Amino acid sequence: MMRKRLLASTVSALMCASFTSVAQDQTTQRSTVEAYLGGAQTFFDDDRNLDDMTSVEGGLELPLTDAISLEAWLGMGDADPESGASSNDAERYSLGVLYHFSNAATRPFVSLAGSHLEFEPSSGDANDESLAQLGLGVKHYYNNNVIMRAEALAMNSIDNEVTDLGVRLAIGYAFGRGASSVAPAPVVAPSQSKPEPKPEPKPAPAPIVQEAPKPEPVPAPVVKPAPVDSDGDGVFDDADQCADTPAQFKVDAAGCPIMLMETVSIELRVNFRTNSADISPESFAEIKQVADFMNQYDGTKVTVEGHTDDRGSAAYNKSLSQQRADAVKQVLIDEFRIAPSRIEAVGMGEERPIADNSTAEGRALNRRVVGVIEALEQRAITK
Repeated sequence: MMRKRLLASTVSALMCASFTSVAQDQTTQRSTVEAYLGGAQTFFDDDRNLDDMTSVEGGLELPLTDAISLEAWLGMGDADPESGASSNDAERYSLGVLYHFSNAATRPFVSLAGSHLEFEPSSGDANDESLAQLGLGVKHYYNNNVIMRAEALAMNSIDNEVTDLGVRLAIGYAFGRGASSVAPAPVVAPSQSKPEPKPEPKPAPAPIVQEAPKPEPVPAPVVKPAPVDSDGDGVFDDADQCADTPAQFKVDAAGCPIMLMETVSIELRVNFRTNSADISPESFAEIKQVADFMNQYDGTKVTVEGHTDDRGSAAYNKSLSQQRADAVKQVLIDEFRIAPSRIEAVGMGEERPIADNSTAEGRALNRRVVGVIEALEQRAITK
């Protein structure tokens, strides 16, 4: 799971940098055809029981307009079972369409394709399936012809109702693509004839200066001292009952901050593996945020609810959901020193699903512990 998140973060960071640089690139001509060679890493859905697959990838792209292209890809690799009992040769064919968000040297794009995935085990019959594929990536053209392409892929099996994830990195060559050019400014030859001499200007007559009459003396006005607002809150010191109020706060007629009571809340959500009440390490950060919130607001209490999917008997699921709620409660007590009297753990079983239990994704969302904590907070209103 950590490896999938790291690869997804890397592709997202590359795409954000590409979107920033699009405005600085020059527009270039459209390719006739683009050819790619590279590699991909596929992270199979947990329900497949297959190790992640590294594959060799080759592709062709045919631009139709400046924004839209057709593409075809072939990938080949080994998709071995996690048990290691045998091996699978895997081939994936895809045909789809791309939409580019710019026609610059750096081109973010989104793709939609249909794929055919075929497994040929070392023993037994081959099997195949159809996939719907969504991609998000970026291409960068070096010298307008050499291309570096990176993308993230989501591939949903129409036959098996599982979703695989992947990343692909390839280098390519654009045929028929040339850089735009700007015509040089014409050079204007200097005139061969000598310019006619300009006549010397005649000196202007000296102005006649008349002595201004001396003004009558004016009595000095009586100046009253201006009112002072030392803390800058808009209320003068002679009426300000709350000195040194920060200028960013709204104040009343007496110069004191206007206070507001509002409800603040935080949500707890921890997911579990099938038939397990073990808390994954990455869930501790979620639980810590709840503990920090409860430490900030001493009067708060939380009810943690355990839930399951619908596989197994109702009685077993009721017991398993209680174990999950108790596990989260124990972490709050042991790891973050929250008093047991402030926590209630309740097992709800399979009674309250939030997603479709007929799919692996829906069941994973239903295997959860949740809780919501609310508190009242008084704060000053800013301007």
